[in-house]
Amino acid sequence: MEQEALVFLGAFAFAGVLFKLVILFNLSAKSKIAESFVVVCILFLIQNVSEFLAYFTYLPSEQVSRVFFHAYMISLYFIFPAVLILALTLVEYKHLRRAQIALYSISSLLTLAHFGGFVIAGVKFLGWTAISIQADYFWLASAFVMLSAISAIAVLVYHFLMNDSFEIRGRCKVNLLAFSPMFVIIIFVIISRFLGFESSLAVSLPLASMFFLLIMLLQSNGDIFWVSLRLKIILSVMTLKNINSLDEILLRIERVRIIEALRVCNGVQRSAAKLLSTPPSTLNKKIAKHNIIAEEFQGISVAQAFKIRRAV
Repeated sequence: MEQEALVFLGAFAFAGVLFKLVILFNLSAKSKIAESFVVVCILFLIQNVSEFLAYFTYLPSEQVSRVFFHAYMISLYFIFPAVLILALTLVEYKHLRRAQIALYSISSLLTLAHFGGFVIAGVKFLGWTAISIQADYFWLASAFVMLSAISAIAVLVYHFLMNDSFEIRGRCKVNLLAFSPMFVIIIFVIISRFLGFESSLAVSLPLASMFFLLIMLLQSNGDIFWVSLRLKIILSVMTLKNINSLDEILLRIERVRIIEALRVCNGVQRSAAKLLSTPPSTLNKKIAKHNIIAEEFQGISVAQAFKIRRAV
């Protein structure tokens, strides 16, 4: 590999290590969801550390660099099952423990196969990246990673559409947003490898994982609403035309705050008032002032909509 590539990719991987350490230090495992997220974050941290050390040790010892590259590959066998387990935790899957045992057992078996040279025959260092050389059972490891990613998306989409719980549907929506870039990248790279192209995850996966972990951190700490609200307020104010006074801007901000709080709270005014730290009576007056209909923000699942339609 070129020295410029080693410096760039190594620095990029090191930035990923620091980013994930910051996220870990801001997490508190007080629930099953938070615990699953911590596991995912630790696995991504291990992956980034392995990647950084692979680039850092390449010039002094290519053999040592290969060892860390193999560690990077092995981490993939655990990361995507861990993401699937996180998705199952978000939807409150009843047999979560069994799923954990089954998925991590397969990951462990693939790790043993990797050590035996059945998955990857070697590593090929190119100009700006490193590519694994496929062995006899590379397809099996790739299929497991891809199926884990597809299953995670399928679980989230199904419960986003069909689950009766508004809270679970909200979790799935956020997780779908966070995981989609990573899903697209891993599927694209695996398919490209099978088609004979020398695709790599060197830059794309770390970027997607940073986005995923940041969104999930905001959700775990309850900050996702406030970040989203600030962005929507900025966009709303920017789209205002013919502003004559500061009061117009303040009224627009107030309206956006109320609408977003009602949307997050499924149209329940008391919950929205609590979220905005406003007395319920004050919020009711503001809702009337802005001609907002709270019932319009009461969402139901697709399954509930079908039941209502059949009853009619």
